Amino acid sequence: MMQDKDLENKVDSFSLGSIGVVVVVYHPDVSLLTTKLRRLGMELSIAVVDNTPVKEISIAQSNVTYIPLHENTGIANAQNQGIGSLMERGCSHIVFFDQDSDFTEDFVRSMVSEYIRISAIRPNLFLLGPRVLNKTSGEQYRSVVHTEAAADCGFVLKREIISSGSCVSVDRLREVGMMDARLFIDYVDFEHCWRAVDKGFVCGVTDNVVLPHKVGSRELRFPRGYRVIISAPFRYYYQYRNWLWLCRCSYVPRQWKLNTGVKFIARILYFPFAVKGWWTIETNMFKGIYHGIFNRKL
Repeated sequence: MMQDKDLENKVDSFSLGSIGVVVVVYHPDVSLLTTKLRRLGMELSIAVVDNTPVKEISIAQSNVTYIPLHENTGIANAQNQGIGSLMERGCSHIVFFDQDSDFTEDFVRSMVSEYIRISAIRPNLFLLGPRVLNKTSGEQYRSVVHTEAAADCGFVLKREIISSGSCVSVDRLREVGMMDARLFIDYVDFEHCWRAVDKGFVCGVTDNVVLPHKVGSRELRFPRGYRVIISAPFRYYYQYRNWLWLCRCSYVPRQWKLNTGVKFIARILYFPFAVKGWWTIETNMFKGIYHGIFNRKL
């Protein structure tokens, strides 16, 4: 009973002043971004990392550090820049957002509270994510292939999670390392989780916090609940190239390598019959395959 009380006190007593937030943006709607940053409040340390080429924006909020990169360096490098800035400011935990993440005012406090609570149960916790909901339909993003483990005190073990809305301890980041910047965008968050698991940590989501989010630009729906998320055409270059790169990594799950390979071959075959603009998409797929095989970049 005393242990439960001690944990409750620890969860309730953490300071928002020691919490950092990384927001990566690219050609953002400045008015909307400013509204979201104000919603986060003034106690948090916020790093806004801007991948927009050339153009800079002005953010008049004292707790926000604006980091313009003057070119699109990819989400991984942008997150690393934000993490570095927040580490210098002495933050203990970091929460990640995309510019289109839609969160409530108490989201960050709730995520960090959950991270502290679950860390007491799972001392090797690395990355904790919220339940992600499709902000158009309100449905949870679930795999029809992989079944979830039963929730343990609201915590569901996951092999990998998306970074938007996720929380990590800075001490854990120092042990696992930063994001792999060479991946640029797709599978950056997955690779980070797999590398952490290889070092003996665990990742997962909490059922007690939700985040409305939009993955991809649209969906194809098939019988039995199977859905295919359709991304912007340029993303297929990174998906196929990075899959081939990650297939060379021993710590990447073999099941993911095989399942993703099967899906990617199938998409080459049926996209011409099911997806508008398939030619541009498949051009990017084959370029990604070529660069993946010969270890090249754009």
